[in-house]
Amino acid sequence: MAHAQMLKLDVEPDEVLSTALVDSYVKSGKVQYARTIFDIMLDKNVVCSTALITGYMNNGSVEEAEYVFNRTDEKDVVVSMQPNISTFVSIIGVCSVLSAVEIGQQVQGQIMKTEFFMDIKIARALVDMHAKCGRIEDARRVFDYMPEKNVFTWTSMIDGYGKNGNPNEALKLFYVMQDCCVKPNDVTLLSALSACGHAGLLAKGRDLFESMERSYSIKPKMEHNACMVDLLGRAGRLDLARELVMEMPEKPNSDVWTALLSSCRLHGDVQMASIRSMLGAFVALSNTWAAAGKWDGVSELREMMKVRGILKDTACSWVGNDGGL
Repeated sequence: MAHAQMLKLDVEPDEVLSTALVDSYVKSGKVQYARTIFDIMLDKNVVCSTALITGYMNNGSVEEAEYVFNRTDEKDVVVSMQPNISTFVSIIGVCSVLSAVEIGQQVQGQIMKTEFFMDIKIARALVDMHAKCGRIEDARRVFDYMPEKNVFTWTSMIDGYGKNGNPNEALKLFYVMQDCCVKPNDVTLLSALSACGHAGLLAKGRDLFESMERSYSIKPKMEHNACMVDLLGRAGRLDLARELVMEMPEKPNSDVWTALLSSCRLHGDVQMASIRSMLGAFVALSNTWAAAGKWDGVSELREMMKVRGILKDTACSWVGNDGGL
């Protein structure tokens, strides 16, 4: 590799080359090699520190990431090493994925001492982090304090409410957002539909889904269809859920079929579950019959899959402890 050749030639890497090496090692999962380069760099910069922090966080080495982050904030470190917006957003984003709320709070404390506090990108990242870590009240405090909000910030807060068991508040915020003249995007609508599903608001969910193109000029994507099928299925309207699947302009994907067949299983509707689909749907259907004790149906389904050419790999053996595929 290039680094090995440099060592053989006794070439001293400059700041640009060292930064590239740190980034390369992090992306290849060799964080300790990246740290070695980082430690010997005379002129450290925010790019390499951000890359190293992200690498540590992705590997679950929170303490190491915290150490490097704190080093970037020391007053005796060169100005170019001090965190910028990208550094903060990157670290907060990794905290969201890892639910590392403690280091996330420390980062927020550092942000509050800088001129970046309430930058819209950072604020959105903080809202998202708190919500994903289950701290929805903290997320709302950051959200309310923001002097400026865009569709992404509103969506993060709406999605956070929905995923933290407060779908009614999510829907309330969805309509407040529009009162503030912020037009929802497809992700916002997906979050609102999901909230309707969790709250059991079938009528409101159907109205929202049917008005997507008319009111928001957004054509429902596969994710919206799967969410709507799930909403109908949860409410026991399997007839409408099946009708929606059958009338979709595009070929339904596994998420759509799974939503439909999971609803069939939930309501014990084996007859409704007897519809053609792809491999994933057949597997879910097999589990439906197995749960209902219809072992003959499981065997017949396997034969039907063979006839239709779905089970082609003779090296695969689908045997379950409960007799399913």
